Amino acid sequence: MDYSMRFSDIAEALEEVLPKALHIAIFLVILTLIQTIAQVFKRNYPRLIELFAGKHHLPLADTSSFAQRNPSTSFRAADHVSDGKHHLLLAATGSVATIKIPNIVGALAKYDNVSIIILLTESSSNFLQGQSGEQPSLAQIGNMKNVDGIYRDEDEWRKPWVRGDSILHIELRRWADLMVIAPLSANCLAKMAQGLSDNLVMSVVRAWDATGMLDPARPGVPLPYSGKKGIMVAPAMNTAMWHHPLTAEHMKRLKSDWAIDNGGWIEVLDPIQKEIACGDTGAGGMHEWKSIVASIEMRLRLHSSKEG
Repeated sequence: MDYSMRFSDIAEALEEVLPKALHIAIFLVILTLIQTIAQVFKRNYPRLIELFAGKHHLPLADTSSFAQRNPSTSFRAADHVSDGKHHLLLAATGSVATIKIPNIVGALAKYDNVSIIILLTESSSNFLQGQSGEQPSLAQIGNMKNVDGIYRDEDEWRKPWVRGDSILHIELRRWADLMVIAPLSANCLAKMAQGLSDNLVMSVVRAWDATGMLDPARPGVPLPYSGKKGIMVAPAMNTAMWHHPLTAEHMKRLKSDWAIDNGGWIEVLDPIQKEIACGDTGAGGMHEWKSIVASIEMRLRLHSSKEG
């Protein structure tokens, strides 16, 4: 057998294949690098990714509140004590029912004496990115009547804190007459019941004036719960989550231990039976948004100018 010929053939084949293989290997390395960079940007700079993807949602600092239009200006509740308006802190956590936030805001637009600040967890903001007519962008919601601010976790420490600066979750608590969390997800229900405060919404909840001793009524604006501020929650979750024994434990704390009727500061709007977004049918769907609006109107004693 002529081994020299065989080795010569192999060498020639390698000379032909290796450059192509090298080019393919380099291409795969570059592709992997691009994917890695894209994941880093997606995780740490989601707004920049949105802009490159053609979703031209303006940054929150430019589209929402008096405080955020000028990030160097800290939000202070004291600046709004005498505005004569009912202050509603409307929060949403990670549930599909977040898409009802625009409905709630729209229904309250008939009132001229309401100021609304919206709080969103990072997961809840994913449901309001302009995907459809019922899911407008945050910029569009920020332009709705009575909306005076939209805040997310990143706004808590937008600039390095120094002594004398205000602390956002404390100022929001002082500002609010009523906080409404609709929807309250299973995750944030658990956090609320256990006292965790790892996001802006839960930090406001954890810092709430549960005794009613710190935050008095403002001139001409009565407080919603017999002289106290309060938090209204509308849980929303998958049916299996709602029937989980842990949920019952967490709800007991809110509906019994901390309930308004027992001298506490929490009012619960129970979930309803329905076919929920995941396709399951049963309990766990958020309280009807129109009923949530009615509860807000009752607690804040709202009357439109047309009603006198």
